[in-house]
Amino acid sequence: MIGSVLVFVLFLGMPNLKAQSDEMFDKAFPFIGNWDTEIRSPEGQDRGNCGGRLGDYGEKLLNCSIPVDQLPLNKRGEAWLQYMDARQSPSLAECAHLAVPASLGGGGFISAYPNRIVIETPDPSGFLIHREIWMDGRKPPEAGVLLQQGYSIGHWDGDDLVVETTNFTFDPDGIDDHLHMASSVRKKVTEHYHLIDENTMRLIIMLDDPTFLKKPFTYALLEARKPGGLIPIWRACDPEVARREVEEGYAGNKYPEDKQK
Repeated sequence: MIGSVLVFVLFLGMPNLKAQSDEMFDKAFPFIGNWDTEIRSPEGQDRGNCGGRLGDYGEKLLNCSIPVDQLPLNKRGEAWLQYMDARQSPSLAECAHLAVPASLGGGGFISAYPNRIVIETPDPSGFLIHREIWMDGRKPPEAGVLLQQGYSIGHWDGDDLVVETTNFTFDPDGIDDHLHMASSVRKKVTEHYHLIDENTMRLIIMLDDPTFLKKPFTYALLEARKPGGLIPIWRACDPEVARREVEEGYAGNKYPEDKQK
């Protein structure tokens, strides 16, 4: 009798789950595709703004993924930039993936499944960054569960997709990999995807990290839909080669006694 009641309850719940899945697909469908941030418009595009900061070789940085001149770094953030160098960069010297928000500067491929949206982004290391955005109403894990890409929960705000990501690990390149600006386990990133038309999307990003920022920072990117699917990525990163290239090419080593054997 108990088993019959359980089956009956599950049967009653199935149409509701299917309806939720169908609604998710209907809302997600316009976002599915290959999106690129290499777009120019009268509204402007702040990608590449490095705020006049200098890179590891004393060169002027030109390709930051975040508008650095507006980034409200606190004293700890400024101190980090004085300390950080290329030898310590996990993405440059160790082939580690970029995390949000740095990875958002290059666009990506959006696809949808019954309970989640998947965003895949080509990474400079030669791999795809795979993110799962859970749309089934779940909560993020407890604070002690940390992931390099964080844990992403999504919901709909009208027809807009909103993604909130928490539970990050500490990341030396976690705010921007060109600047080598870190992020802490307190980082929270909120992404707001809004379709301007069927081929143009605005991505509003709110970055909060009290460890390194005076206050939350909001900026936006425009993305254009590209025809076709993902472009195959053939190059794979070798950490041994990457470390050697950094060591041989990095003239401004702050810590010469740390020279790789």
